[in-house]
Amino acid sequence: MAASAADVRSALSIQTPSTSTSTSQKKQAAQPARKPEGISRELYSLIGPSAPSITAQLARPRLKQKPNLGGGGKVRWERRAFKNIARTDSLEFYHWVKAATDPNSEYPFAKYNIQPTTWTYSQDEYNRLLQDKDWTKEETDYLFSIVQEYDIRWYVIHDRYAYPGSVERSMEDLKDRYYGVCRKLTRDRPWTGDDASKAQLMASLQFDKDREVTRKKYINSLENRTPEHIAEEEALYIEIKRLEQNERKFKRDREDLLRLLAGIDSGLPDIVEDEGIAGLTIDVKKKKTTKGNAMDVDSPATPSAISAPSPAIKRPPAIKNPGSDAMHCIIRTDPATTATKAAHQPAYLRSYKLPIPKAAIAPKVTQALAELGISLSRLVMPTRENCRLLEELVDATTALIDHKRIADKLDFDIRIAKTRLEMTQSQDLDGDADADGETTNGDNVDVDETADADAEGDDGRATSVVSSRSTGARSRKHSRRSMSISSVDTSANTVRGVTKRQKRG
Repeated sequence: MAASAADVRSALSIQTPSTSTSTSQKKQAAQPARKPEGISRELYSLIGPSAPSITAQLARPRLKQKPNLGGGGKVRWERRAFKNIARTDSLEFYHWVKAATDPNSEYPFAKYNIQPTTWTYSQDEYNRLLQDKDWTKEETDYLFSIVQEYDIRWYVIHDRYAYPGSVERSMEDLKDRYYGVCRKLTRDRPWTGDDASKAQLMASLQFDKDREVTRKKYINSLENRTPEHIAEEEALYIEIKRLEQNERKFKRDREDLLRLLAGIDSGLPDIVEDEGIAGLTIDVKKKKTTKGNAMDVDSPATPSAISAPSPAIKRPPAIKNPGSDAMHCIIRTDPATTATKAAHQPAYLRSYKLPIPKAAIAPKVTQALAELGISLSRLVMPTRENCRLLEELVDATTALIDHKRIADKLDFDIRIAKTRLEMTQSQDLDGDADADGETTNGDNVDVDETADADAEGDDGRATSVVSSRSTGARSRKHSRRSMSISSVDTSANTVRGVTKRQKRG
């Protein structure tokens, strides 16, 4: 058995080229992929070596970045002496500044030293405007000086105020005297600015001493309340809210009752809500829905809940000028005399107020107007005169159709009455014919009796009518046939009787 090349290489321990290549590929594949820059280790372990669809461009975090204080280089500081221009004693102070700062520059914090307005007055102004029986001029001067010294800090002023020989002054007394003098000086002196700035300054100098005293007393009373007083106030507050809700409930029930009695909610168009009812009730549209804060109340409301109706506002009547109204085609209508909610009539188009006939005869009216070439649904020029003419035409057409309907009904009734009369007359003739036939066929009846019966006229006809009514009603066809037969028989019997009498004679 011949050995192959693979067996020889295996015996000599020689690696094949394919084996070495596959081994190197395995080693290269076994090496782990390197983590890219700009991505954390936890994120890379989640997404793996697969590259994202969009390349992440992440900047490296600067966790220990030093703040840049400017300058870039080193800054030199110096200790210099300075004077504050807000002081008047020329006292020098020292502070550290940059060496590059101008030594002759002004102290930067001096701009915050804002002094209040200094109010001064002359002896003449004090005598004319500022005299007060409770304040002397010396004490007033002392007050203005201490106010200027402590920059209108009233708690400090009240604490430092000590004028010899004066009564004890409260803070409200000091404020009232100071602002009162300032207001009088501002009002009396000429003003160079505009009125708005002067009014603004006067408003800033306004002080109500009584209101301030009352306010502080109320605050002190609130601070000095006992727990029993606080509980009593809370109970009173809840009781007031309950009474207010009872009042609202009483008004709502009373309004519903009045609307029910007046029939306003019935839906009838002729019923108008009166202003007297509306004045004593609450407007339903303005009710506040307070379901969350509502309280259960069962006690009746007090009679004071009924409020009197508010008086109606009388507006001045408009000036009417007939000439101007005619020139501008203005037509005025007199307002309603009754003060109701429906008295005000809003603006509308005349075409919306065109007359509409009744639903029963509307097709006939439309057809009648269409024969005249007039459209009821559309008016080309709906002026006041055209609308009036169309309304008159519709009313006339409606009346004509009503009269025609009545005339047709009367005509129909007349024809029915004539037909019934003809039937009655035909039945009377049938009865006469039957009576004549029975008399002629009798053996003891002569021609003279027949002639006498004919001469009686209406009496005989009346008798025949009675006899015919007693015999009963017959049909029209049968009555005609019997009438013809009886007439023929009567004529034949009459001729036969006359012939026999002539022969006897």
